[in-house]
Amino acid sequence: MSQLTERGTTLSSHGRDAAQRSAAIGTAVVSGVTAAGLGLGALAVAVLLLWVVSPYPDTGPSRALHLAAGLWFMAHGGGLVREATSTGTPAPVGLTPLLLAALPVWLLHRAARDTLAAAADPRPAAPGPTVAPRTLLGALLAGYLLVAAGALLYTSTGRLPAAPLSVLLAVPGTALATLAATAWHALGPDAVALLPARLPRALGALPAGLRAAFPGPRFAAAGRAAAAATLALLAAGALLTLSGLALHAGRVGAELARLAPDWAGRCTVLLLCLVLLPNAAVWGAAYGLGPGFTVGAGSTVGPLGSSPRPPLPHLPLLDGLPEPGPGSWPAGVLALLVPAAAVLLLARYAVGDGHRSWRWTAGTAAVAAGLCGVATAVLAGLAGGALGRDALGAFGPLWWLTGLAAAGWTALAGVPAALGLRVWRRRAAARPARGRAPGRRGLLGLPFRRGRAG
Repeated sequence: MSQLTERGTTLSSHGRDAAQRSAAIGTAVVSGVTAAGLGLGALAVAVLLLWVVSPYPDTGPSRALHLAAGLWFMAHGGGLVREATSTGTPAPVGLTPLLLAALPVWLLHRAARDTLAAAADPRPAAPGPTVAPRTLLGALLAGYLLVAAGALLYTSTGRLPAAPLSVLLAVPGTALATLAATAWHALGPDAVALLPARLPRALGALPAGLRAAFPGPRFAAAGRAAAAATLALLAAGALLTLSGLALHAGRVGAELARLAPDWAGRCTVLLLCLVLLPNAAVWGAAYGLGPGFTVGAGSTVGPLGSSPRPPLPHLPLLDGLPEPGPGSWPAGVLALLVPAAAVLLLARYAVGDGHRSWRWTAGTAAVAAGLCGVATAVLAGLAGGALGRDALGAFGPLWWLTGLAAAGWTALAGVPAALGLRVWRRRAAARPARGRAPGRRGLLGLPFRRGRAG
């Protein structure tokens, strides 16, 4: 009788543990479904609102929902296929709106952060089996991709369907990159344990000095300096874009009035320009760095000059481009602001408090330059794409050349700037110490002594 009781207790304990494990995995799946649903829902509300305020809607809400799902795929880096063309040949649309990309990345980051926090802090009042963080993140990813698969099937019946191959590559890739970045931010170097067993063994084969420096303070300082330099590039690129629009304000206003005579249409066009403004900032950064960008096959827009370009889509954001021909000196001076801003911020964050050695400072600045080049290359690759076929098949900067230019500028000028800033800070820190020396000093800094009376 006691054996049966013990066996029943063991079986019930196993069943309770399995139920708790299934509940934790199910919660992670629901988190992934919720993150994807919130992203789709936010875009659907925005598109439906624009459809409602449009004075002459020529389509029903179903097509608006198809467009919202297509924008959600584009936010992940996927492409669409425009079937209604003048030639009757379907044309690809592969330009990723970077501002929209922030929405699914932020939702996935929050879901992964909450999932990792729940895995690392189990409830003491309800003890149960601990589920590995890798399993929970895999369940979250499965829920997210489940919604993406349903949205892909839904858009396949519309007039602007998603390109299946690009979506199947872009959505899982964006999700995996976001989960990896969140795990590194939450767990630090311990996030390596979430990788498959072969990868940690391969990382263990690296030299000991490299493995020690990767998660160390130098790499953290270099990461902060690279982030500051990349943000400076984007800010300076946005400034170049806005200055170009201001110089051609008349042309921009005429194009806006021609595209949308009513206020609702103008708001829609301006909203589209706002969504594409981060892309234009990356293009402006590539312009300031030197390689420039292309607006159609065979064309180049750079600080030294612009080549003739094919007829462009009607968009006010493109009316700020310089005219074809050689570059002018005001544009060249403004373009120098882009690398100058990146170099100054990289040096500022690479030096820190100035108490490190010159080798540490130079190495940190060099690593930051390499990281800035990688980040700029990734942004340049995401900011470009196709808006059609043939002449409209290439828009944006060349990613690898833009990354090399960013790394070259920040390395060749950032390392000397960091060393010079270090010397200046050390001298500035030593100056008050000399000023606290005993005794009064005269006008020229010489000691001053009082004579005896009489």
